[in-house]
Amino acid sequence: MFKIGGVLLLMLSISAFVSAENLLEASESQAQKNNKNAQLSQKKVDGLYDSTRSDLAEYRTITNEIEQLKVYNRQMREIVRSQNEELTSLQQQIDQVEQTQQGIMPLMERMLMGLEQFVQLDLPFLLEERQDRISVLRALLVAGDTTVSEKFRRVLEAYQIELEYGRTIEAYRANLSENTMVDYLRIGRVALYHLSLDGQSASIWDKKSQQWVKLDDAYTRSLRKGLSIARQQAAPSLLELPLPTLETRS
Repeated sequence: MFKIGGVLLLMLSISAFVSAENLLEASESQAQKNNKNAQLSQKKVDGLYDSTRSDLAEYRTITNEIEQLKVYNRQMREIVRSQNEELTSLQQQIDQVEQTQQGIMPLMERMLMGLEQFVQLDLPFLLEERQDRISVLRALLVAGDTTVSEKFRRVLEAYQIELEYGRTIEAYRANLSENTMVDYLRIGRVALYHLSLDGQSASIWDKKSQQWVKLDDAYTRSLRKGLSIARQQAAPSLLELPLPTLETRS
């Protein structure tokens, strides 16, 4: 009886040990499964974190781009507005220029006519040169390849040249007639003289009679001196020369 009880107790002990070992193995297996599941869960969490961080970074990038686009669009609107205002201003200027051109062309024609009349009534110095200048300007006024501003500049330039004649003295050699060459002395627009090349005969232009009047021989020396001064061959000094009679009007 004791033996049977002992055997039974041993069998129960073995059975309990086996059960405990199986339970331990089962626990270890479950623990391993849990660890694997925990690792998988952690990987999923890490994946979600990385994905969320990437999405957040992309969101911030897109947000920055949107803000930059807003600034760019605002700047472009300002540029377009400024360009539209500039276009409007340019159109107004073009309209004004067209109106100005319509008025300035007749003005230049009148200025040229006045210049031509002035040369005709003035002392007869450098006549060919001055008349040629006017002829060139007349052709320029009708030229289609020259701007209105350039035409106006050239007309004003001609006026400036004529103005300078009144402030200077000048000596030059030119024909008095077809076969006669003389030296001319112009003193501003006050007087115009000529002296024969041999220095023996001198004359003064009489504006009233519109002809040359012979001077006394006593003036030839002063006239030669005046020519030297005008050519910068002598120092400036007083000249004893007669002046033309001024025309008086009642």
